[in-house]
Amino acid sequence: MRMQSVALLGAALAICGIASAAAGTTSATQDNASTAHRKGRAHSKWATHGEIGFVMARGVTTTKSGDVKLSAAHRLGRWTYSGGFTALYASTDHVTTQQDMNGRLQVDMALSKRTFWFTGLNYDRNLFDGFAYQESAASGLGRVLMETNQTHLSIELGAGYRRELPEALVLNSFGGVKSLTRGSVVGDAVLHAVMKFAYSFSSSTKLLNSLLVESGASDTMTMDNLSLQVKMDTTLALSVGLQATNNTNPSLGNAPHTNTVMTLNLVYQFKTKNLSPGPPMHSLLDSFDVP
Repeated sequence: MRMQSVALLGAALAICGIASAAAGTTSATQDNASTAHRKGRAHSKWATHGEIGFVMARGVTTTKSGDVKLSAAHRLGRWTYSGGFTALYASTDHVTTQQDMNGRLQVDMALSKRTFWFTGLNYDRNLFDGFAYQESAASGLGRVLMETNQTHLSIELGAGYRRELPEALVLNSFGGVKSLTRGSVVGDAVLHAVMKFAYSFSSSTKLLNSLLVESGASDTMTMDNLSLQVKMDTTLALSVGLQATNNTNPSLGNAPHTNTVMTLNLVYQFKTKNLSPGPPMHSLLDSFDVP
């Protein structure tokens, strides 16, 4: 019943999106379409964002940790293309204690000033969360609920399909993986929900939060990213971040738990001049907007 409900929701969202897109297309004349095309080409914009952090401690033991975050967005008329990659690694005396890689791709089509249709792909490989990998594809509707000079709030709701490979872990005294047993690949329909929030305390200080929930019959995965950024100049900032990831059913005997990672990163951002922050570009890069 749950999977049928998710499938029905996905079908309803697909019909709604197709109808909205068709209505927008048929309402324009040939001349308006040509003009919009030229304007879209003229307003093609790029934006990129990168973060890096590294810590090393030496004493009785040697501990190393580091993370890298890269993301980019490109707007072409009513279309916005975005993607990102995150990698995290930590070790104690050459024993790996944390290893996580995450990638995402998304395409958004503006249906109105505040509403858009999205289609996205997500991939996560975490050595310590009870799954060898989790990958999903989802599509649905997005809506900007609030857009001011200080505050941004948007949501996405859709349906999709997820594949994941569960694994049971045996850890050593340092927290490294001593042995693992993998199960069979599980695939199921999922309900996909995202919330993005940004608040600027001042021109140099900004709070950001993004929440992702993917719920299916086999497992519900929740990932929350919270960061506070302090701008140093037009391209550099310092970021303190906290990521929490929870799986309700990490199979093969792994107990349900929440993985948390805290980071302190140097942020570098390059954006094309006069890049407009309108939906759905705003907050795609999880960083400061261009004035």
